[in-house]
Amino acid sequence: MDKKTRIPSLALTVILIVLSACTQQSNTTPLPYTDDFTNPASGWQTLSDTSADVKYDGGALRFVIKQENLTQWSVAGKTFQDGVFEVDAQPNGGPTDNGFGIMYRVKDRKNFYHFEISSDGYWRAGITQNGNWVNWDDWTENGSVKANNAKNHLKVIMKGDTFTLFVNDEQVLQKQDKSYAVGDIGLFALSLIDKPGTDISFANVKITAAPNTK
Repeated sequence: MDKKTRIPSLALTVILIVLSACTQQSNTTPLPYTDDFTNPASGWQTLSDTSADVKYDGGALRFVIKQENLTQWSVAGKTFQDGVFEVDAQPNGGPTDNGFGIMYRVKDRKNFYHFEISSDGYWRAGITQNGNWVNWDDWTENGSVKANNAKNHLKVIMKGDTFTLFVNDEQVLQKQDKSYAVGDIGLFALSLIDKPGTDISFANVKITAAPNTK
């Protein structure tokens, strides 16, 4: 089936904390920020039920999606504005027809930017507004995405209203959008119709200062 036709349901089961008070604060989290997921008390939310498991697992935050057509995520509980957000993501098995990636400038569970890849070599990015997912670029095949169970490095440079997205240090998109100026960061994984079993480990989250540009 063409990747572009495989769009996950907008009905999400979420593990997102209430962010309204956090994102209204004027103070942002100091940089650099890092998390190697060796401390289960570092603040990322976890879950274990019939739909999914999200847990600290040997220096990673691991997502196992047990049901089809489901998106599950977790946020850091921090506040960021500009910065370079990076993470390593590696499948542990499951279908290659999947999705996993990052959320940034998260205002609440219905408003954020997203950037994700799949184990069969595709990527997608966009914005979620009032719960509606709008894709700047829908699932598009790209040779910079390492397929199957390979580790991929995801990065987004957040600089004012400009976002530059990379997979394995290869730029795939630059986009300007003024919707969200500040917010949390998150990680997520999703399963598609008839494809339960997405199993992804995220490691080495870091946010460093955005580069100065003229």
